[in-house]
Amino acid sequence: MKKIFSRCRKFLLFSIIFFGSLSLILSHAARSETVEQSIWCSINDPASERIFVSSPVRRPLTSNMAVMDYGSRFARTVNSRFGLHVVLVGNHCHAFPSSYRATTAYTALISRMADQNFKIVSVSIF
Repeated sequence: MKKIFSRCRKFLLFSIIFFGSLSLILSHAARSETVEQSIWCSINDPASERIFVSSPVRRPLTSNMAVMDYGSRFARTVNSRFGLHVVLVGNHCHAFPSSYRATTAYTALISRMADQNFKIVSVSIF
């Protein structure tokens, strides 16, 4: 009886140590892994036949409000550099879960606007 109790106690202590360390390792791995999304911004000016675009960049996954903040920063940059009066609270930035999808949409927009004889102006804000 004493031998069974000793084995049960060893097994219980081993399982507590094992599962405790396993949960610490998994929680640390979950915190260190950051989820990212690709973001790029664009504003077109039909009057001057120009489109202002930023290249896709990877950013930590954030809320839609942060994407809107990138858009207002992009609009302020375009306004100050090129003398336009673009609304600051527009949906100027586009967020995608993968780089492939962002680049595909980016190149599709660039080619569509180039077909319409728009001048592509690269604006860097990131």
